[in-house]
Amino acid sequence: MTGTIRITVDGRPVEVEASSMLLEALRGAGAELPTLCHHPSVEPSGACRLCAVEVTHPDWNGWSGLVTACLYPTEPGLQVSTRSERVRKNRRTLLELYLARCPDSPEIAALARAEGIDASAFPPREGADLCIQCGLCTRVCDGLSTAAIAPLGRGTEKTVGPRPDDVGEDCVGCLACAEVCPTGHIATRMGDGTLRIWNRDFELPLCSVVPEHCRACGACEEACPWAIPRVALRRGGEHAAVISQSTCTGCGLCAGACPTGAIVQAGFPVEVFAGRTLTGEDLRGRTVVFACARTVLPPDSDVIAVSCIGAVGIESLLACLARGADGALLMCRDRDTCPHGEGGKMGESRAELAGQLAAMTGLGKERIRYVRPAPGPAGPGRALAEFRESLTASPLAEPCDPLPDSGGLDLALALLRDLREQPELSEARRRSRADLRGDAQDEGAESSAAETVLYLGDLPELALLTRSLGAGDGLRDQMGAALRVLGEKGIAFRTVASRAELAVSGAKRAILFSHDMLPDPPADIEVTTLADLAGAPPDTDGGGVAAVTGPGFRFRIGPDERRRLVELLRSSRGALRCASPYEQLQAELLARLGAWHEARFEMPLPVCAGVGDKDGREDAR
Repeated sequence: MTGTIRITVDGRPVEVEASSMLLEALRGAGAELPTLCHHPSVEPSGACRLCAVEVTHPDWNGWSGLVTACLYPTEPGLQVSTRSERVRKNRRTLLELYLARCPDSPEIAALARAEGIDASAFPPREGADLCIQCGLCTRVCDGLSTAAIAPLGRGTEKTVGPRPDDVGEDCVGCLACAEVCPTGHIATRMGDGTLRIWNRDFELPLCSVVPEHCRACGACEEACPWAIPRVALRRGGEHAAVISQSTCTGCGLCAGACPTGAIVQAGFPVEVFAGRTLTGEDLRGRTVVFACARTVLPPDSDVIAVSCIGAVGIESLLACLARGADGALLMCRDRDTCPHGEGGKMGESRAELAGQLAAMTGLGKERIRYVRPAPGPAGPGRALAEFRESLTASPLAEPCDPLPDSGGLDLALALLRDLREQPELSEARRRSRADLRGDAQDEGAESSAAETVLYLGDLPELALLTRSLGAGDGLRDQMGAALRVLGEKGIAFRTVASRAELAVSGAKRAILFSHDMLPDPPADIEVTTLADLAGAPPDTDGGGVAAVTGPGFRFRIGPDERRRLVELLRSSRGALRCASPYEQLQAELLARLGAWHEARFEMPLPVCAGVGDKDGREDAR
């Protein structure tokens, strides 16, 4: 195995990574070693000594000794004993000392019981607390936050805190110290919109719901690690999310996940930064950074402070580029030392998705990035500098103006539509657009000389956006069916994604997924639909979806619209005919599996569309 060496662990030969420390190698080999001062996000210190093991080597002439596994590097031929009498005696003595120092710690008591220790032979410390002086809190604050706390005093009186009076004047309330503390010594209190730590109170940026904007999709329930948002039945029979203000932690993960912008987090988005606004100013020549409070950056940086990068929606990232910014950066200090660690994963996936969407417009995927900077106070600044150096100036001639009444993914769609119409992006868009062909491969289908175009509109973007919500399978199936229909008919075609591209395409015929995708087509271009080509019977009632939600597609539908859609789905009894991809997407989003849906329905509601179905029959999905 490349990059590995052979060592012996408790008489068993194993192969481990050559560059690893012994603790990491032993745990990878299945050995169980107790620790109190170890965390993968910070450099090891060996403070607790509980991971000590006995080592020897054939070249050492019989000598052996105890070493701290978290600080000892592996080497070929090393012989390690994790349960020798010498190791066990050392470990038992340490645990009895810890029991005497912290007699009320359940964590230490559990470690002691695992070694057969029920009580300590040493007298308990007077005025005992839960601090074992492991140094994890100070190391994580020094390396991954603002260095607000440090060891205080010496000897048996040694403590940890921000200063002798325990008032954390430099603390930013990130909770990293409390998160890594192995015994729960660092006291925190959270409730009624306030967080208290190190004798400081921090006002939490609570989330609330605008009921008329909520479509009760349940995305907020799935995003919150503490299951605080709940979709509930409201007066009048409508469903909408509800967030308890007394238990909300202010992480904002539900707001970042909400597709309609119905969840509002106090103080975010922070409109003003460095004298500019996210949606109203020209950001050309700027690089915008979304970062949490423990990320220290140079004072001239365009930083938008967030509770967690999981609170940043796709629309916020795209808004930066649409306003002319060279790039948008999501900076996650560290997932594993953050109580909102799941938000880091959400931020990373959204940055990836927003980058794909930016590539589809022609701006380039590289303009949106997620980073986890190196530890240390200079890490975030270096990561920002490297990102800036990788960027070129935005090619936008003028910033795009988002719709003032849109929010959530509707704002993202509005921005993407504006960017698709920018002529300066057309060539880059043609080269890099990840359109229909990403989901249904037919390498010989497109012809640059074809006089027929397949009009995609915003379907590729919607396919990506709805995939992030666990929906849109029907749309992606329809896009694949489109290629099959065109292939069966032997039709050579090109793809266009906007009216601007269609106007300069020189095409004589445009094929649409449905007429509502291009309600006012150019007079000199013949227009037909895929359903017409497939020989599907004409739609007579439109499935009723468009009658409820109106033409086109929007993520934000009101409670009354949602209630009528639920009634429509229930009355369909197994198959709902949808006249367009937009109608199908509305129905799919309503029927998507989610926490609220599983509680309300026994099984997913079937949704169908007839594109590519020659005899008009639909298959239940």
